[in-house]
Amino acid sequence: MKWFNTNAAHNLINVLILLLTSLVGFDWTMFGIDAALALKIAGVLTLHKILMNVVRDGVAGLVKKQPAVEGN
Repeated sequence: MKWFNTNAAHNLINVLILLLTSLVGFDWTMFGIDAALALKIAGVLTLHKILMNVVRDGVAGLVKKQPAVEGN
């Protein structure tokens, strides 16, 4: 899958985090988890994104200036 790279993974994780955190008030028991566990899952996904950045760019990459996005 040539289109699936770390940026695509970040975008996918962002969507999952958004869904989990925006639906905290939702009754998660129908999925077998409670709201606290949903927030823990969102936290783990966020940590995963940070670790992905550290592996890809190093610790200094977390604070370096990002290049401008090029338009087509």
